[in-house]
Amino acid sequence: MTEPVGPAIARLRLHTYLRERREAQGHTASAVARKMRWSQSKLNRIENGVVTIQPIEVKALLEFYDVQDPAEVERLMDLSEISRERRWWREEKLSQEFKDFVAFESEASGLYGYFALFIPGLLQTPEYAKALSSPVIKEAVADSTGMNLTEVRRKRQETLFDRLDSSRPPALNMAVDEAVLLRPVGGTEVMAAQLDHLLAVSKRPTVHLTVVPLDLGAHGGLGGTFELLEFAGRQDDDVVFIETPADDFLLTDKTKTETFRKIMDDLLSSGLSGKHATDEIGRARRRLKV
Repeated sequence: MTEPVGPAIARLRLHTYLRERREAQGHTASAVARKMRWSQSKLNRIENGVVTIQPIEVKALLEFYDVQDPAEVERLMDLSEISRERRWWREEKLSQEFKDFVAFESEASGLYGYFALFIPGLLQTPEYAKALSSPVIKEAVADSTGMNLTEVRRKRQETLFDRLDSSRPPALNMAVDEAVLLRPVGGTEVMAAQLDHLLAVSKRPTVHLTVVPLDLGAHGGLGGTFELLEFAGRQDDDVVFIETPADDFLLTDKTKTETFRKIMDDLLSSGLSGKHATDEIGRARRRLKV
């Protein structure tokens, strides 16, 4: 392997390669499935990254696709082995899209997001998250679903801050609408602690907060909250995640993710950043008078 990768990137690279190789060889999915003695749905799930594939199956498939370079075969078998590693999020009761997003998030070199309604999940205090979860998911916080989401958020935060403390920390670039700072989720004391946490986190060298002011007018972020992930080396395309109360959407198609990259770049350049952002957060904090 030329560089270390985790299971999410390994799966993405492998299923993309296998699909593109099949198409380049001119094989239909049904013909390949018959040759491998698989159902066509199995091949479709492999090529879409829904399921993993065993290294021995990769080798057999590559033989059919006339891949003769031993180093290339070994590289792809390595990707298969890595992609099958199980991480904590696989056991959680979450949508497949959210599980895949968390997997990508744990490997991303750059984490971006625009948050129009609430503080980014990765930067929420436990009290803020608890106050936010119940009305958003329309269930009591004591319900297993609510507690599950809170626990998942905590584990995501632990993963992030462990990485921020490492020798190769990711860059965190979060744009938050000004209205989010003024909405006292959980009451004034909870919100005050949340804003204090934002100010503390903003002191980290690879954490960059942007406040999108209300007087900016119409902008691309008005379409709603989203998160965008980028990966080291730019070999792998961006991933975009959109979460709603009903469904989650994970976008990996470059023609779609490029739209969100442009929106993100525009928000980061037009919003308040650096000291201007922390000054705005500080003003919101002082308004609470606690």
